[in-house]
Amino acid sequence: MDRILSRTTLSVFTILLASLCHNLQAKDWQVNNENSSIRYIYSLEGAAFRGRFREFSAEINFDPKKPEEGKILGIVNIVSSKSSSAEHDEYLMEEDWFDPNNHPESQFISEKIIRNDKSGNFIAYGNLTLAGISQPIEMEFDFDVKESKANFSGSFEIKRLLFGVGWDTTNWIADEVDVQIKLELN
Repeated sequence: MDRILSRTTLSVFTILLASLCHNLQAKDWQVNNENSSIRYIYSLEGAAFRGRFREFSAEINFDPKKPEEGKILGIVNIVSSKSSSAEHDEYLMEEDWFDPNNHPESQFISEKIIRNDKSGNFIAYGNLTLAGISQPIEMEFDFDVKESKANFSGSFEIKRLLFGVGWDTTNWIADEVDVQIKLELN
């Protein structure tokens, strides 16, 4: 009887421990905005031009051991876009560009996440909505978990004209825009 009780207790303990370990990784991660950033880079008259969004949020439910079960929702407040040029920041808020009066937020929603067999990082396939237009994108990212914190580092490239952003010419401002995301998660 004691042996059966000990085996049962050990089995229950093992199941609880396995469940606890699983839950340490698979959770809803919260963004620490003070140590996080969302930046964009594009070519302006042949030179790299950089900006960032100061206000953003993300809902990330992710376990690196089960990426296919993960979900990512990222939202940026468009009027929080800032660069080193006040004049350029004003252009971005115009109707031809980000048009924040009609589209105050940009949003990414993942549809599928996989492990990238070539590099060992991950790829999130989803839709980005910018200036009221949604387009599919692929975001490559690293996800490093250390104890109760995680670091998310991802990037993707968009073509701004597919979103109707900016003038229909690329001789002054390039069509390609690189977006870089670094998030500290708790």
